[in-house]
Amino acid sequence: MIEMKWMNRTVLALSIGLAFAGQVYAEEQANTAETEQVQAAEDSTAATVSTEVEQPTAQNAPVSAEQSASQALQQQAGDATQKDNLEEVFTASERQYSLLKKGSYSGSYDFDYSYYRDTQLDLALDDGSSSLTRLRIEDNASHNMTNTFTVQYGVLDNLTVTASLPLVAKSDTVKDTTTAGLGDVSFGARWEPFPLKQGRLPLILFGSLSTKTGDSPYEVNANRDLSTGKGYYSVGGGASTRKYIDPVVLFASVSANYGFEESHINQVRGSRILDTFVPGISGGFSFGFAYSFNYDVSMTMSYQQSFSMGSEFRFTSGEVSKPTDSSSGSLGISLGVRVSPQTIVNGSVGIGLTEDAPDISLGLSFPLDIIGFGRDVR
Repeated sequence: MIEMKWMNRTVLALSIGLAFAGQVYAEEQANTAETEQVQAAEDSTAATVSTEVEQPTAQNAPVSAEQSASQALQQQAGDATQKDNLEEVFTASERQYSLLKKGSYSGSYDFDYSYYRDTQLDLALDDGSSSLTRLRIEDNASHNMTNTFTVQYGVLDNLTVTASLPLVAKSDTVKDTTTAGLGDVSFGARWEPFPLKQGRLPLILFGSLSTKTGDSPYEVNANRDLSTGKGYYSVGGGASTRKYIDPVVLFASVSANYGFEESHINQVRGSRILDTFVPGISGGFSFGFAYSFNYDVSMTMSYQQSFSMGSEFRFTSGEVSKPTDSSSGSLGISLGVRVSPQTIVNGSVGIGLTEDAPDISLGLSFPLDIIGFGRDVR
């Protein structure tokens, strides 16, 4: 029995040796009749020997035309996978640059926190003598937290509609108060008017309608209460584009918003009564890049600039107050981590670069397919 096992092992070792020799010296063994056992051994060791064929030496046979074509196809497939992966992680954090397929729907959750710190002057003048009767310097710090649930649906391959429901919580140190409640519900749409074409940058047009479902700042006590909404309806629109340049995605967008006049307010502001507020026009632009370190981790960096102009406060006395036009800029960094083949979680941090921007902001977002909400049509 032992002798038979020893003979079998000897035959197997000789067979593998013959297969290896036959692969390396194929020309010399072409006229030799191979047994079925040796042929099977050659097939099983083909994957190992192929690494030597890819980089031929003076002793190895040259690479065949079929092998060269196979290698080229494998490289192209790898490039396409890298591009698709990069665009996937990019659009997971920058949704305004992507569309859903017709019949697809998805949901997402976003948590945003912003911190403002400012110094305020509290002044009071004597109407009779126009002398200063009170001067107080106060350090103000406010904390804003927003939980937003967003649903998207692909009406057409080039048209996606969205709806967002925000839940807002705020805290202010000067007023020494906090509030929480529903924010301003918004609706939007993204449309790609031109089909993708080689050499043409993709163009996505987007529009939005923001309601005033949150607590209006013009309906609460301005001296001691906080609001969860902006207090007026607004519409907006803009355009975005992106460009894949291995190994990054470059992107840019521009937008503008118009706020509708809010009248019959009748809110006490000091010794005056506010009757009408005209929001004016606001907008901005952003640009940046996304880079994928590997299949699981990606990073996005962007700069955002926004402005607000043309707003007015009109009082029942006939006075009109026009705030100074404002502009703010911030730098944002986002890190995306793939927690499953279909799920990417994004964390972000924003740093205010101007006085009107939040000093710091933090964000976290992830798709609701984690809890089974969503449908993807390939």
